[in-house]
Amino acid sequence: MKHQIDEGHRQTRSLLRAVGPGVAFVGLVFVVIGIGSFFASFGSFGPPRYFWCAFVGIPLLGVGVAICKFAFMGQVARYVANEVAPVGKDTFNYMAHGTRDGVRDLATAVGDGLRSSGFADPSRIVRCHKCNSDNDAVANFCSGCGSALRKSKECSNCHELNDPDARFCDNCGQAIG
Repeated sequence: MKHQIDEGHRQTRSLLRAVGPGVAFVGLVFVVIGIGSFFASFGSFGPPRYFWCAFVGIPLLGVGVAICKFAFMGQVARYVANEVAPVGKDTFNYMAHGTRDGVRDLATAVGDGLRSSGFADPSRIVRCHKCNSDNDAVANFCSGCGSALRKSKECSNCHELNDPDARFCDNCGQAIG
């Protein structure tokens, strides 16, 4: 498989791959000189002469490492993906194969439970218009508040059946007397 790399990035990447290690190397040299000067001054009573180099070298080293991260980011990401993807695929396949029967049994049990409770078939449940309690489809009165569940009030305009306590028709909006 050939990797798709933006042609405009090739020059930038080449520049970063040259500049990053160069800046990091210069920073490392400054750090070594500064720290060396610090420890060399222990034998004398004078202050370290080049200790300031450490304060210049540490940021240069950090900037150089950051540039290197951007310069080699794609290459590192491709390497990691090639190492991790097969392991992830194998893990997923192992888990899918090992749990297939359990998932199938669980799905069957949930489906059976929903069918037996009536929740899978909303036509078997009637919701009370007063208290919102769920009632069996064959019930005439609400088990929660005792209200009539059947639409029994007919609209004189369109003959639509409405809830017993409706003041306006659900279908046409006409006032019900």
